[in-house]
Amino acid sequence: MRLRALALAMLALTIAPGLASAAPSKPPYQLVRSLHALQDQIVLGNSAARAAIPGLSAELAARLLSYNPSVWREPRNVNAVVTYVLSGGSPRVAQRVFASGNCPDDDKKLLEGALAYSEGRESRARALLADIDPRTLDPLVGGHVALAQAALMAEKSPREAVALLDLARVLAPGTLVEEAALRREIFLIHATGDFERFISLSGEYIRRFHRSTYADNFREHFSDAVARLNISGDSAQLQQIDDALSSLDPADQLNIYLMIARASVLTGRITVAQFAASRAESLAAPDSTEICRAELYDGAAEIFTPGYAHGESLLNSVDAAHLSREEGTLRDAALSVSRQIHEWAQVGAQTTAASPAADPVPQALDTVMNESASTVDAAQKAIAEADDVDKAEQP
Repeated sequence: MRLRALALAMLALTIAPGLASAAPSKPPYQLVRSLHALQDQIVLGNSAARAAIPGLSAELAARLLSYNPSVWREPRNVNAVVTYVLSGGSPRVAQRVFASGNCPDDDKKLLEGALAYSEGRESRARALLADIDPRTLDPLVGGHVALAQAALMAEKSPREAVALLDLARVLAPGTLVEEAALRREIFLIHATGDFERFISLSGEYIRRFHRSTYADNFREHFSDAVARLNISGDSAQLQQIDDALSSLDPADQLNIYLMIARASVLTGRITVAQFAASRAESLAAPDSTEICRAELYDGAAEIFTPGYAHGESLLNSVDAAHLSREEGTLRDAALSVSRQIHEWAQVGAQTTAASPAADPVPQALDTVMNESASTVDAAQKAIAEADDVDKAEQP
């Protein structure tokens, strides 16, 4: 499989520009297959294939534009252009097919809709593609069309978009179309707050597409999405998160749990933050940067519980040399809030001395959670600003 992937990447990189002016030896639909074959290597984690896509797409545009206009009488060739432009190819190719006057009448609406979509004319694309049933098309063409239709419907009708993404996955299994459809569907489902389906689909993506070159991006968004879900954080839900990640190797699990813990601390999902930090601690090597980060997030979450003293102890024990600048900012902010909680607990203990049965810590915690909101907001703003600086400094 690796040799085949490398061969495809080499093919894409070695298409000579001079060939664009030569008489094409293959029909358009066969040429476009090379693009789809290379795209499908992305699903398998071939970064060379992903890097080669723009160059191959540009060379394909030149070759497709060089055909005798008579080739566009063949529906297979027109459908190939549809998938080409829906894959991010040059709109000029579709424009040339229209100008030839040879596009079959049955395919004109589909081609014009694909062209409008590729040019960003969403209203026109929506009007042209709305009545086209992807199931009546060649499966790969139908998968591309369903993916485009879903993108056009996502904002106004998320449920219809989800159904179209399901259809795209069925029509083009194992391809980049399916991978992209599943990725998009997961985050549309997240927006509805359907935890069960979100986790189920996420688990499927992780099992089937964890090698995709888009997987790192997915994991980052998944971690943020988990932190923002309005869930109770009961043991059954936490176990479902654990199950969804169980097929990954320990290093990948550790990375995701750290991202979930961080995002959950910043969004105030304390139970989820503690769970994720605890799982990260169990996966991290002793005296590693990862164990320091896990303890940082664990401590930052625990200061917002009656066990805040242990949280403060964790924060103080973290070796700051292992932390990034923004992690150091988070630690300082968490310690600042912890000191406020400690002060309120002392005040609470004094004012409730006449009632020994009362526990001042939860009362103090509730008070400081309300009254220190501006401190937390300021800390989160500082963290976000530090994040932006770090990103700006990256090459």
